[in-house]
Amino acid sequence: MKKALAAALLFAVGLAACGGGGGSGDSSKPAAKALTISMYGKPIVSSSTSTVAHARFSLISSAMAADTPSAASDAQTTVKSLTDALAERGVTANITTQVIDGTALHQIVTTEYNGKSPTPDQFKTDPGEWMIVNFQLDDMVTPATDPAQQAATAQFTADLLVFSQWAAVAGKAVFVVMPIQTCDTHYSASNGLYTAILNAFNSGAPIRFTGAVPTGFGFDTNGKAVPTVGTDLAHYGADCRTPDAYLQNAQLDSIAGDIASAYKETGSAGGASDAFAASAASAAR
Repeated sequence: MKKALAAALLFAVGLAACGGGGGSGDSSKPAAKALTISMYGKPIVSSSTSTVAHARFSLISSAMAADTPSAASDAQTTVKSLTDALAERGVTANITTQVIDGTALHQIVTTEYNGKSPTPDQFKTDPGEWMIVNFQLDDMVTPATDPAQQAATAQFTADLLVFSQWAAVAGKAVFVVMPIQTCDTHYSASNGLYTAILNAFNSGAPIRFTGAVPTGFGFDTNGKAVPTVGTDLAHYGADCRTPDAYLQNAQLDSIAGDIASAYKETGSAGGASDAFAASAASAAR
Protein backbone atom coordinates (compact mmCIF):
# COMPACT_ATOMS: atom_id res chain seq x y z
CA MET A 1 0.00 0.00 0.00
CA LYS A 2 1.30 3.44 -0.84
CA LYS A 3 1.02 5.16 2.51
CA ALA A 4 -0.60 4.85 5.90
CA LEU A 5 -4.06 6.24 6.48
CA ALA A 6 -3.97 9.72 7.94
CA ALA A 7 -5.71 8.56 11.08
CA ALA A 8 -7.56 5.71 12.64
CA LEU A 9 -9.98 6.10 15.44
CA LEU A 10 -10.73 3.80 18.34
CA PHE A 11 -13.58 4.12 20.74
CA ALA A 12 -15.40 1.95 23.20
CA VAL A 13 -19.14 2.19 23.49
CA GLY A 14 -21.09 0.82 26.40
CA LEU A 15 -24.65 0.22 25.24
CA ALA A 16 -27.65 -0.63 27.35
CA ALA A 17 -31.22 -1.16 26.17
CA CYS A 18 -33.48 1.78 27.02
CA GLY A 19 -37.22 1.92 27.75
CA GLY A 20 -38.71 -1.51 27.30
CA GLY A 21 -42.27 -0.32 27.70
CA GLY A 22 -42.56 -1.40 31.23
CA GLY A 23 -43.43 -0.48 34.73
CA SER A 24 -42.84 -2.66 37.72
CA GLY A 25 -44.09 -5.61 35.69
CA ASP A 26 -40.79 -5.68 33.80
CA SER A 27 -38.65 -5.95 36.92
CA SER A 28 -38.45 -9.72 36.56
CA LYS A 29 -36.71 -9.43 33.20
CA PRO A 30 -32.93 -9.85 33.30
CA ALA A 31 -31.01 -6.70 32.45
CA ALA A 32 -29.66 -6.63 28.90
CA LYS A 33 -25.96 -7.31 28.72
CA ALA A 34 -23.98 -4.17 28.00
CA LEU A 35 -22.47 -4.11 24.51
CA THR A 36 -18.98 -2.81 23.91
CA ILE A 37 -18.13 -1.48 20.46
CA SER A 38 -14.65 -0.58 19.20
CA MET A 39 -14.32 1.49 16.05
CA TYR A 40 -11.32 1.62 13.75
CA GLY A 41 -10.61 3.63 10.60
CA LYS A 42 -11.69 6.93 9.17
CA PRO A 43 -14.26 8.95 11.18
CA ILE A 44 -17.72 8.64 9.65
CA VAL A 45 -18.58 12.35 9.72
CA SER A 46 -16.39 15.42 9.57
CA SER A 47 -16.68 18.62 11.59
CA SER A 48 -15.52 20.55 8.54
CA THR A 49 -18.74 19.71 6.68
CA SER A 50 -21.10 19.65 9.66
CA THR A 51 -23.04 22.74 8.61
CA VAL A 52 -25.33 20.56 6.49
CA ALA A 53 -26.81 18.53 9.32
CA HIS A 54 -29.34 15.75 8.93
CA ALA A 55 -32.79 17.17 9.71
CA ARG A 56 -33.86 14.23 11.87
CA PHE A 57 -31.39 14.85 14.68
CA SER A 58 -28.85 17.42 15.77
CA LEU A 59 -25.48 15.94 14.93
CA ILE A 60 -22.90 18.49 15.85
CA SER A 61 -22.84 21.41 18.30
CA SER A 62 -22.00 24.81 16.86
CA ALA A 63 -18.84 24.94 18.98
CA MET A 64 -17.66 21.60 17.62
CA ALA A 65 -18.43 22.63 14.06
CA ALA A 66 -16.27 25.73 14.52
CA ASP A 67 -13.22 23.68 15.51
CA THR A 68 -10.30 23.43 13.13
CA PRO A 69 -10.78 20.16 11.19
CA SER A 70 -8.53 17.42 12.51
CA ALA A 71 -8.56 13.70 13.15
CA ALA A 72 -9.38 14.38 16.81
CA SER A 73 -12.29 16.74 16.13
CA ASP A 74 -13.66 14.43 13.44
CA ALA A 75 -13.53 11.58 15.95
CA GLN A 76 -15.46 13.69 18.46
CA THR A 77 -17.95 14.63 15.77
CA THR A 78 -18.49 10.99 14.88
CA VAL A 79 -19.01 10.04 18.53
CA LYS A 80 -21.49 12.87 19.11
CA SER A 81 -23.36 11.94 15.94
CA LEU A 82 -23.51 8.23 16.74
CA THR A 83 -24.60 8.92 20.31
CA ASP A 84 -27.52 11.05 19.11
CA ALA A 85 -28.54 8.59 16.42
CA LEU A 86 -28.53 5.64 18.84
CA ALA A 87 -30.44 7.66 21.43
CA GLU A 88 -33.18 8.24 18.87
CA ARG A 89 -33.47 4.47 18.59
CA GLY A 90 -33.77 3.90 22.31
CA VAL A 91 -30.16 2.84 22.84
CA THR A 92 -28.05 4.69 25.37
CA ALA A 93 -24.41 5.05 24.37
CA ASN A 94 -21.48 5.76 26.67
CA ILE A 95 -18.64 6.63 24.32
CA THR A 96 -14.96 7.33 24.85
CA THR A 97 -12.48 8.04 22.06
CA GLN A 98 -8.82 7.61 21.28
CA VAL A 99 -7.21 8.71 18.02
CA ILE A 100 -4.31 6.62 16.74
CA ASP A 101 -2.41 8.49 14.02
CA GLY A 102 -0.88 6.61 11.12
CA THR A 103 -2.46 3.24 11.85
CA ALA A 104 -3.63 1.55 8.66
CA LEU A 105 -5.22 -1.85 8.21
CA HIS A 106 -2.10 -3.32 6.61
CA GLN A 107 0.08 -2.00 9.43
CA ILE A 108 -2.13 -3.63 12.05
CA VAL A 109 -2.12 -6.96 10.24
CA THR A 110 1.62 -7.04 9.64
CA THR A 111 2.79 -5.70 13.00
CA GLU A 112 0.31 -7.44 15.28
CA TYR A 113 -0.47 -10.65 13.41
CA ASN A 114 2.56 -11.08 11.11
CA GLY A 115 0.12 -11.19 8.20
CA LYS A 116 -1.08 -14.67 9.11
CA SER A 117 -4.48 -16.08 10.03
CA PRO A 118 -5.07 -17.75 13.40
CA THR A 119 -5.47 -21.49 13.64
CA PRO A 120 -9.00 -22.94 13.91
CA ASP A 121 -8.58 -23.93 17.56
CA GLN A 122 -7.98 -20.29 18.56
CA PHE A 123 -11.45 -19.03 17.72
CA LYS A 124 -14.09 -18.25 20.31
CA THR A 125 -17.67 -19.25 19.60
CA ASP A 126 -19.38 -16.44 21.50
CA PRO A 127 -17.96 -12.96 20.77
CA GLY A 128 -18.63 -10.60 23.65
CA GLU A 129 -17.91 -7.34 21.81
CA TRP A 130 -18.61 -5.75 18.44
CA MET A 131 -16.32 -3.73 16.20
CA ILE A 132 -17.17 -1.17 13.54
CA VAL A 133 -14.39 -0.70 10.99
CA ASN A 134 -14.16 2.00 8.36
CA PHE A 135 -10.80 1.26 6.75
CA GLN A 136 -10.17 2.75 3.31
CA LEU A 137 -7.59 2.27 0.60
CA ASP A 138 -4.54 4.46 1.03
CA ASP A 139 -5.32 5.92 -2.40
CA MET A 140 -9.01 6.79 -2.79
CA VAL A 141 -8.47 8.72 -6.04
CA THR A 142 -6.86 6.40 -8.59
CA PRO A 143 -9.43 4.35 -10.56
CA ALA A 144 -9.81 0.67 -9.73
CA THR A 145 -8.62 -0.25 -13.24
CA ASP A 146 -5.09 0.94 -12.48
CA PRO A 147 -2.72 -2.04 -11.92
CA ALA A 148 -1.26 -0.56 -8.73
CA GLN A 149 -4.75 0.07 -7.38
CA GLN A 150 -5.76 -3.48 -8.23
CA ALA A 151 -2.80 -4.75 -6.24
CA ALA A 152 -3.80 -2.50 -3.33
CA THR A 153 -7.37 -3.78 -3.33
CA ALA A 154 -6.16 -7.38 -3.40
CA GLN A 155 -3.93 -6.66 -0.40
CA PHE A 156 -6.85 -4.99 1.37
CA THR A 157 -8.98 -8.09 0.84
CA ALA A 158 -6.29 -10.31 2.35
CA ASP A 159 -5.71 -7.93 5.26
CA LEU A 160 -9.41 -7.60 6.10
CA LEU A 161 -9.72 -11.38 6.15
CA VAL A 162 -6.85 -11.75 8.63
CA PHE A 163 -7.94 -8.75 10.72
CA SER A 164 -11.50 -10.02 11.11
CA GLN A 165 -10.33 -13.54 11.93
CA TRP A 166 -8.11 -12.28 14.75
CA ALA A 167 -11.01 -10.13 15.95
CA ALA A 168 -13.02 -13.32 16.25
CA VAL A 169 -10.19 -14.87 18.25
CA ALA A 170 -10.40 -11.87 20.60
CA GLY A 171 -14.14 -12.39 20.96
CA LYS A 172 -15.13 -9.47 18.76
CA ALA A 173 -17.54 -9.46 15.82
CA VAL A 174 -16.74 -7.08 12.95
CA PHE A 175 -19.21 -4.74 11.24
CA VAL A 176 -17.64 -3.24 8.10
CA VAL A 177 -18.81 0.17 6.89
CA MET A 178 -19.54 -0.06 3.18
CA PRO A 179 -18.02 2.86 1.23
CA ILE A 180 -20.25 5.52 -0.26
CA GLN A 181 -20.03 5.01 -4.01
CA THR A 182 -18.71 8.05 -5.84
CA CYS A 183 -19.57 9.39 -9.29
CA ASP A 184 -16.13 10.40 -10.56
CA THR A 185 -15.93 7.27 -12.71
CA HIS A 186 -17.67 3.94 -13.04
CA TYR A 187 -14.36 2.36 -11.99
CA SER A 188 -13.84 4.60 -8.97
CA ALA A 189 -11.57 3.80 -6.05
CA SER A 190 -14.68 3.59 -3.87
CA ASN A 191 -16.03 0.89 -6.16
CA GLY A 192 -12.70 -0.92 -5.91
CA LEU A 193 -12.89 -0.77 -2.11
CA TYR A 194 -16.47 -2.04 -2.20
CA THR A 195 -15.35 -5.00 -4.29
CA ALA A 196 -12.39 -5.68 -1.98
CA ILE A 197 -14.73 -5.91 1.02
CA LEU A 198 -17.08 -8.27 -0.81
CA ASN A 199 -14.13 -10.43 -1.87
CA ALA A 200 -13.00 -10.68 1.75
CA PHE A 201 -16.49 -11.79 2.77
CA ASN A 202 -16.64 -14.33 -0.05
CA SER A 203 -13.24 -15.63 1.07
CA GLY A 204 -14.69 -16.38 4.50
CA ALA A 205 -14.05 -13.18 6.46
CA PRO A 206 -16.34 -13.20 9.51
CA ILE A 207 -17.81 -9.76 8.83
CA ARG A 208 -21.19 -8.11 8.63
CA PHE A 209 -21.93 -5.12 6.40
CA THR A 210 -23.27 -1.81 7.72
CA GLY A 211 -23.73 1.81 6.67
CA ALA A 212 -25.00 1.21 3.15
CA VAL A 213 -26.03 4.40 1.34
CA PRO A 214 -27.96 3.79 -1.92
CA THR A 215 -26.32 5.41 -4.92
CA GLY A 216 -28.49 7.68 -7.01
CA PHE A 217 -26.68 7.68 -10.33
CA GLY A 218 -25.53 5.60 -13.25
CA PHE A 219 -23.12 6.22 -16.12
CA ASP A 220 -23.75 6.89 -19.80
CA THR A 221 -21.79 5.40 -22.69
CA ASN A 222 -19.22 8.19 -22.35
CA GLY A 223 -18.59 7.37 -18.72
CA LYS A 224 -20.33 10.50 -17.44
CA ALA A 225 -22.41 10.22 -14.27
CA VAL A 226 -26.15 10.44 -14.83
CA PRO A 227 -28.24 11.12 -11.71
CA THR A 228 -31.52 9.38 -11.07
CA VAL A 229 -34.68 11.31 -10.25
CA GLY A 230 -34.30 13.21 -6.99
CA THR A 231 -30.50 12.86 -6.84
CA ASP A 232 -28.21 15.87 -6.66
CA LEU A 233 -24.66 15.10 -7.74
CA ALA A 234 -23.57 18.17 -5.79
CA HIS A 235 -23.68 15.92 -2.70
CA TYR A 236 -20.54 14.23 -4.06
CA GLY A 237 -18.44 17.38 -4.26
CA ALA A 238 -16.89 19.21 -7.18
CA ASP A 239 -14.68 16.20 -7.90
CA CYS A 240 -17.68 13.84 -7.63
CA ARG A 241 -15.85 11.74 -5.04
CA THR A 242 -16.17 13.78 -1.83
CA PRO A 243 -19.46 12.95 -0.06
CA ASP A 244 -20.82 15.96 1.81
CA ALA A 245 -22.38 16.11 5.28
CA TYR A 246 -25.77 15.01 3.92
CA LEU A 247 -24.33 11.69 2.69
CA GLN A 248 -22.06 11.29 5.71
CA ASN A 249 -25.03 11.70 8.02
CA ALA A 250 -27.10 9.29 5.96
CA GLN A 251 -24.34 6.71 6.35
CA LEU A 252 -24.10 7.25 10.09
CA ASP A 253 -27.88 7.03 10.34
CA SER A 254 -27.71 3.66 8.56
CA ILE A 255 -24.97 2.40 10.89
CA ALA A 256 -26.93 3.42 13.98
CA GLY A 257 -29.99 1.63 12.65
CA ASP A 258 -28.05 -1.56 11.94
CA ILE A 259 -26.37 -1.61 15.35
CA ALA A 260 -29.52 -0.77 17.29
CA SER A 261 -31.54 -3.40 15.44
CA ALA A 262 -28.93 -6.12 15.97
CA TYR A 263 -28.58 -5.23 19.63
CA LYS A 264 -32.31 -5.23 20.32
CA GLU A 265 -32.83 -8.47 18.41
CA THR A 266 -30.32 -10.35 20.55
CA GLY A 267 -30.55 -8.57 23.88
CA SER A 268 -26.90 -9.48 24.51
CA ALA A 269 -23.46 -8.81 23.15
CA GLY A 270 -22.68 -12.28 21.99
CA GLY A 271 -25.86 -13.76 20.57
CA ALA A 272 -25.88 -11.81 17.33
CA SER A 273 -22.35 -12.80 16.55
CA ASP A 274 -22.19 -16.57 16.89
CA ALA A 275 -22.04 -16.96 13.14
CA PHE A 276 -18.98 -14.72 12.91
CA ALA A 277 -16.66 -17.02 14.82
CA ALA A 278 -17.98 -20.10 13.04
CA SER A 279 -17.34 -18.45 9.68
CA ALA A 280 -13.86 -17.41 10.78
CA ALA A 281 -12.94 -20.89 11.89
CA SER A 282 -14.13 -22.32 8.58
CA ALA A 283 -12.07 -19.79 6.64
CA ALA A 284 -8.92 -20.67 8.55
CA ARG A 285 -9.14 -24.37 7.72
